[in-house]
Amino acid sequence: MHRLYKLNLKQQFVLFFISLIVLPILVAYWLVSVKVTSITEKQMGDTLFQLVKTSHLTLDEVIASVDGTSEKLLISPEIRRLLDAPPHTDYDRLKEYLALDQLLTSYSSPNAINYSVCIPDLAMRYTFAPTSDVKPNGVFFSCDTLPGGWFQDAVNERGSGIIRILIKPGDNVSSEKTAAYVRGMNSNHDKDRPAGVLVITGLNILLQKNIQSLRIPSGGQIVLLDKSNTILAENAANLAVGDRLPVPESVSSLEQGVILERNGRDSSMYAFHASADSETKLLFKIPRQSIVGEHEGIRQLFNTLMIVYFFILLLASLYFIRHILSPLSRLTRLTRSFEPGRTLGNEMLLNRNDEIGMLNQSFIDMTKRLNQTVHDKYVLELKHKESELALLHSQINPHLLYNTLESIHWRIMLEGGQESAEMVRDLSLLMRIGLSRGEKLIPVQEEIKHVEAYIRLQLKRYNYAFVVDWDIVEEAKSVLIPKVILQPLVENAINHGIRKMGSDGRLSISLRAQGDTLCVAIADNGYQAVDLAKLHSILEGKLPHEGYGILNVHRRIRLHFGDEYGLFYKKMPTGGTQAIIVMPLAGETVAAGDSRR
Repeated sequence: MHRLYKLNLKQQFVLFFISLIVLPILVAYWLVSVKVTSITEKQMGDTLFQLVKTSHLTLDEVIASVDGTSEKLLISPEIRRLLDAPPHTDYDRLKEYLALDQLLTSYSSPNAINYSVCIPDLAMRYTFAPTSDVKPNGVFFSCDTLPGGWFQDAVNERGSGIIRILIKPGDNVSSEKTAAYVRGMNSNHDKDRPAGVLVITGLNILLQKNIQSLRIPSGGQIVLLDKSNTILAENAANLAVGDRLPVPESVSSLEQGVILERNGRDSSMYAFHASADSETKLLFKIPRQSIVGEHEGIRQLFNTLMIVYFFILLLASLYFIRHILSPLSRLTRLTRSFEPGRTLGNEMLLNRNDEIGMLNQSFIDMTKRLNQTVHDKYVLELKHKESELALLHSQINPHLLYNTLESIHWRIMLEGGQESAEMVRDLSLLMRIGLSRGEKLIPVQEEIKHVEAYIRLQLKRYNYAFVVDWDIVEEAKSVLIPKVILQPLVENAINHGIRKMGSDGRLSISLRAQGDTLCVAIADNGYQAVDLAKLHSILEGKLPHEGYGILNVHRRIRLHFGDEYGLFYKKMPTGGTQAIIVMPLAGETVAAGDSRR
């Protein structure tokens, strides 16, 4: 709750809008469109599986009844006489043939199931018998006995019946295929007995009568398959017995179950069950659209209503944000960003008579009164700062001019000539830059010239031999800084650091830009210990009678740029002291060709 209070009104409104309106609607949409669909699919899948399982058991019973009929025929006297004791005369052979043929015809039904016996081993004895392309049932002595064919498969089963796809016997110009139940008639005890096969064709017609009685959603398919996914019976006009049915790998690899194959609008649900007795698999293929079609219509209606509802809700939210939250947020931003003395523009004007308009007008009136008060105070403080800056600067130049003239005096007395002229030139440069036509800020490059002239005077005045290292980046030379702020620091570094070190003394002066800040560092390698605590006390104004030069520099920088800038000291790792001035870099620059003289 504490984190909630840290959010602004818009953020709180968006949070409540999403958590209390959008998310509940999305959850309801998910329940209606996704969860209900999933539940419908699962329930439909369970129902289809029970139906396919029950239907397959019924088909197995049909196949079992055919197997029972074949068992009766196999033990009939007509078949036994033909196989066990072949007659020696043609008349006897004809009589036995006709007896068995009549028996098979009595079991057969026109345009449906037909019973036949195929005994190729007796073909030489019954040359008068017609072939299977003449009549649909009867006794035949010529058939496909090639290895891997249905005849050989039935013989290899040793009396067990199997289902195979055959070319339909009889007048079959179009080579129509049929599902047949074939069963071998060979004897395991009598190897000399001729091999024969009982063939029951039209099994698919018998099975399809049961399949067509089943009721499934429109567009569905019911297919009975063998182990190789060859169609044995079906209820679809676009399928034919003997064709291979393409099924997903997931369906082929499992014995039974329900699988939903998703493929866009062509998604289908497969319910299937395998029978170990008949070695068949019954498959229901139902288009998913026919299962959830009605639900899809309801979902589309729900989607349309949700879109309309969201559109209305969005318009209401935009109105609320634009006419209530946005004016309050704008007023809040202006309140936070308002600076005393800044005049508000037309962005605060609101032509409204409600509470928000009254609050806005009250804030405008308050800022006007505050601006007037701040303006009066600012004018007074500005005059006071200008007077203080002028006083501080006026106290530096006489002191510097006195020391310089004393140096020239001593040099002229001791030597005279060119060196003295150079000192006079440096003095002229010091005076010109120090005065700067009364300007308070000068470019860094002019301040550097001022420091260079001062160092040259000091080197000549005292015969110092210290080394000066300069490190000034080009972009810093045009930055405006308060004048005569480096010379006091250089003077301190010489007098308190390297004055007595001769050529071992080293003075380093660097000016670098760090982000939006100008960093000036003046370091010496002096060997004397430095009391940093005392220097910091001087800069804080705790020792008003000491360190006037560095205090002057520190105060002038803060008066110009603010209390976050100023002068700082630290010890060098290799010995000596470093004075660091931090000033703003942006906003105060001068063109490269402007000398500001």
